Amino acid sequence: MVKQSRADRPSSRPPAPAAATCVIVGHGVMGRIQGAKLAELGVRTPAVVDPGRAGTTLASGVPVVGSLDGVRAPRSVGLWSICTPTAAHAEVFRQIGRLAPEADVIMEKPVCVPEDVPEMCRMLDVHSGRVVVDEHYLSSAVPEAVAAAVLSVPGATVTRVVVEMTKHRGLDRARGRFEDRALGALGYEGPHLLAVLDVLGRRLGASLAPASPATCALDGPWGPDGSPPQDGAEVSYRTARGCEVVLHTSLVGRPRTRSQPSIPYGSRRRHRVLQVEATDREGHVWRVTGAFAPTRLGDRDRGTLAVLRDGLPLAPPQVLHDDPLGRHLGRILRYFGGDEPNPAPARHCIAHVALLHQWVSTARTAAAGRAAVRPAA
Repeated sequence: MVKQSRADRPSSRPPAPAAATCVIVGHGVMGRIQGAKLAELGVRTPAVVDPGRAGTTLASGVPVVGSLDGVRAPRSVGLWSICTPTAAHAEVFRQIGRLAPEADVIMEKPVCVPEDVPEMCRMLDVHSGRVVVDEHYLSSAVPEAVAAAVLSVPGATVTRVVVEMTKHRGLDRARGRFEDRALGALGYEGPHLLAVLDVLGRRLGASLAPASPATCALDGPWGPDGSPPQDGAEVSYRTARGCEVVLHTSLVGRPRTRSQPSIPYGSRRRHRVLQVEATDREGHVWRVTGAFAPTRLGDRDRGTLAVLRDGLPLAPPQVLHDDPLGRHLGRILRYFGGDEPNPAPARHCIAHVALLHQWVSTARTAAAGRAAVRPAA
């Protein structure tokens, strides 16, 4: 069982006001998207912290300061949101704790790099405020709908689960995004893959955690410094009930199934799906597929659900309303307001980081073994 930190537990502090303030630390793509979503939910941004734009004012009128020390009256800030690169999360959290020990904090996923896990856990243990992770796939409607469809099958036995998150991130990486030197391709999409699996398992009432050694195949070259490949990864294992689980991601646009076309460099298209296979008590084979923001809908706030029995669709795909980030931030605000449990406890998400690190370490050992036995040219 994952230990519950002080920052994960309900607080005796008064609930956060409905229209709280939130200082956003880091104003890259995620910081801008999150700020816009929070504004839709009635949260005002009194300041943004970004050293590269210090002294400027955003088009919205929000001032940008170069460091956390530049934030006025830090103890009066309603919320803080950490949207910096992952490697800086622990240090930013330390600075927030110094300026505002009782601060409520939203932290972008992954919580931290693996080497900072011990220190992050220590800080969580002493932090007086509440901390929640912006792992928004924990709030997606798609895995909930997939689980409901599976549970509606009489006597269903789940035999296989596949979660895939694929997009061509070449242009993003050329701009300095999505380079995780500790976890490689699993650093960006890995937490999402595990979050989807979490929701599905919780809804099905069955653990989807590995009960057998996992196989982790990484796509692309290892860095000269030993950093893992950035192109993609696939992890497979079996659960205690014998269910096969496959987690796949490609940051160079290579979907797992050949029936899906490759995604070209610079394209905004993505292939993000959850697929569950099951057999019913009469031996029929069911395949339930949920798609996150399918491109053909032209709307990232929608998903689809398709159900096949013995390879034949029972009905046209169902369109789902799904705004994972908006749903998740809404749950976060309700948590801070005292109306809902923590939707993404930091300790739980740290356990995801540790598991991803374990898989990458296994792949590194296997790669080193292959290199050791490689015949001379």
